[in-house]
Amino acid sequence: MPWKALVVNLGAFAVLFALHVVAASLEWDMLFRLVACSITFQIFLFGPLTVWIENAPSRLERRRTNGMATFVALPLALALAWAYGGMSWNPYAVGVFVGIILSIHGWMHVALASDAPSGVGGLK
Repeated sequence: MPWKALVVNLGAFAVLFALHVVAASLEWDMLFRLVACSITFQIFLFGPLTVWIENAPSRLERRRTNGMATFVALPLALALAWAYGGMSWNPYAVGVFVGIILSIHGWMHVALASDAPSGVGGLK
């Protein structure tokens, strides 16, 4: 069920986000940087992580989950670009982050469409 996997992944994001706010407020710079890096990678890999969490039996279900996760990841990419842009809109950051998201999720979409074994985390 893709909704369950999306909720789990968003829950992990919420925990990381809260941890990053706490680390910033306590001025724990190293933890803040580590959590910010984790959030960045989680957003970039939001679709593949959601597909992995769901562990659906068919490629079609996994492909649908990746597509749904892409629509969730895009607003997160915009928020990430805003954060990395110094809490202001930077068109370059928006383009880079949205481009990375679309590239990774698009690659996953294509990998799940082919009939050949993918080697993407053991997906069949």
